[in-house]
Amino acid sequence: MRIATMQVFQGGLNSMLDQQARVYKTQLQLGTGKQFASPADNPTAAAQVLGLNETLSITGQYKANITAAASRLELSDTALGTAVNVLQRARELAVRGLNGSLGADERRAVAQEVRQLGNEMMALANSQDGNGDYMYAGSRVQGAPFSDNGSGTFSYAGDQVQRQIQIGAGRQIADGDSGLDVFMKVPSTAGGYEDVFSTLNTLATDLEANTPQLDSLAQLDNGMEHLLQVRASVGARLNSIDNQEEINSFLEVQLASVRSNVEDLDIAEAYSRLTQETLVLQSAQAAYSRVAGLSLFNYL
Repeated sequence: MRIATMQVFQGGLNSMLDQQARVYKTQLQLGTGKQFASPADNPTAAAQVLGLNETLSITGQYKANITAAASRLELSDTALGTAVNVLQRARELAVRGLNGSLGADERRAVAQEVRQLGNEMMALANSQDGNGDYMYAGSRVQGAPFSDNGSGTFSYAGDQVQRQIQIGAGRQIADGDSGLDVFMKVPSTAGGYEDVFSTLNTLATDLEANTPQLDSLAQLDNGMEHLLQVRASVGARLNSIDNQEEINSFLEVQLASVRSNVEDLDIAEAYSRLTQETLVLQSAQAAYSRVAGLSLFNYL
């Protein structure tokens, strides 16, 4: 079978061009550190990387949500701890006020400190987070939820919505509590509920009237127990967040490892391959040059 001279030249040229393409591809891989420069190079791997990136992005959002939720819950934990201390101090004052040796003026002095504790409790109930949102207003975070009309009537303007924050795949957690449940629905010694503000106001009013009541101690105890229960719930949620954060971090590491295996280049292997491909290209170029220089006149 006769092979035309043009076929020989074209075959050699095609071989060199193919080898040049291989060398260029390997050089490009080394330049980017990736196994493929575009999805067309490896559609299956590219689709897998896209899915992994999306999952990593979602996991990153979970981490941001955890940071925000933990911040609010930690602020709430601090506020509730202070609120318990307020009621504990009020109880100490109530015990002092019940002392039969105190006179009316002394009890009025005690009442003044109880009034200050009432103001402190109101400020705690109207606490704001780092974004300026009221923590105990439910979903109505832009306005102060609690108010006092000045005559012993206390109002709640928030709602009972608990905002649920996504902290993991299929897992949400409440980043706050309704102020109605925290400060207004304290079990009463007389049955029903009594808010902590009224408890403090009643104690101060009785002391000012020089008629302290023993029942005030029991109601203050109810208030402390109630706030401690809410605080325990906040602590449990903080623990859950810590656990989920560990899970998310582990998942993030695993996803990043899988993505690296799919798209990252084995540098040592690529350099070795480039050396081999370059040698093959050089050999092909040398062979083509020799063939191109052949002529029948060389033998005449």
